[in-house]
Amino acid sequence: MTLVETDLFDPELLLACRLEMPAADDPRWRRYGNDNELKLEGPPAMWGPSTVDYFDRLATMAPMLSEHFGIDGLTMETIGGGFHLIPPGGYLGIHTDFSRSPATGRYRRLNVLTYLNVEWGDDDGGELELWNDTECVQSIKPEFGTTVAFVTSSTSWHGHRNPTRRWRASLAGYFFTETAPSDFREQSTVWHPIGGCHA
Repeated sequence: MTLVETDLFDPELLLACRLEMPAADDPRWRRYGNDNELKLEGPPAMWGPSTVDYFDRLATMAPMLSEHFGIDGLTMETIGGGFHLIPPGGYLGIHTDFSRSPATGRYRRLNVLTYLNVEWGDDDGGELELWNDTECVQSIKPEFGTTVAFVTSSTSWHGHRNPTRRWRASLAGYFFTETAPSDFREQSTVWHPIGGCHA
């Protein structure tokens, strides 16, 4: 199940968040570069007041998300989230995420992504792909103001295989519950065997 909204947040707030995102050469970025992913991740120490405001507002949306997805007791965390910045040529292979919070032990249930890419235009890379076990079933352009929420599980394959031609910026928050879902499987990040990145 997926929720895609284009007006969930005030555009002025999102523009302010984008301006608070540090330059790519800032040493505080966590950097990932391998066959599966080429990206930068920005934890809370890098956030300005507008970004803090965004995540505060996102946290208050837990009841709405609970109702939409039928998951009670959602609580937001940003471990592994926060700022995400993908350089030109960057990618993220199709994968499923770690299943429990390393900080609280809670069970991961939802990913929420908001894109900050003004005038994304005709860039043919960087689309978020949602997969079943064998193929892409939904593709979403990372256009400014688009917020995507989807259930996370051992079968919720997602990523963006197609390298971008420009910088791709987003905010990521994750929602957890104290109790495990009925189909829970303990795991760290798992990369899809046929969902690798395009050359």
